[in-house]
Amino acid sequence: MFKNSKSRMAAISDGVFAVVLTIMVLDIKAPMANISDYEIQRLMMQLLSYLISFGVVAQYWVLHQELFTTLKTTTFKIMIANIYYLCPICLIPFATTWLSSSFISSESAIGFAILMFIVNVSQLWLFHLVIEQNRHDGQRIIEHDVEEFRSVKVMVAISIVYIFVSLLIPKFLPAAIALGILSRVLITRGIRFYLERQSK
Repeated sequence: MFKNSKSRMAAISDGVFAVVLTIMVLDIKAPMANISDYEIQRLMMQLLSYLISFGVVAQYWVLHQELFTTLKTTTFKIMIANIYYLCPICLIPFATTWLSSSFISSESAIGFAILMFIVNVSQLWLFHLVIEQNRHDGQRIIEHDVEEFRSVKVMVAISIVYIFVSLLIPKFLPAAIALGILSRVLITRGIRFYLERQSK
């Protein structure tokens, strides 16, 4: 009689992502007349933090919706893993505001980097459960699925780099995250190219 609903889980997930993306931009206040140099710097920092965080959250959403497109059976374990994944996602607006309002202090950079690590580990766990469930349901795991799972593993490794950057040169963290998003794509495709060459 009772059944776990994939559509309800996808709906709340999309809702959380939509709210997170919206909340982040609400923290950016429009400048008043006769804006000072300090206020300009503060506004630039808010915009930079927002753009980086938007890219990060958008990346998570793209991977999340791809993951659940092929899922046929929604288990209780997958629902719990999804909830635990969404929890740190909801903290990204807080971490973004802290980062921009403190002008990327050491503490805020470390906090942001640790949050990225937690999100990426949660995402890896969720991917593992969904792929295992798809195998259990008799679905064939195609090369694209393997590549996306590999991409998620790369994201965990890159988030460890974020932690080291935040500890050593916190001001460089936004640039490191921007490079990390690009590196994730390049590394994943580089591994795919290497494996294809090896198989020939």
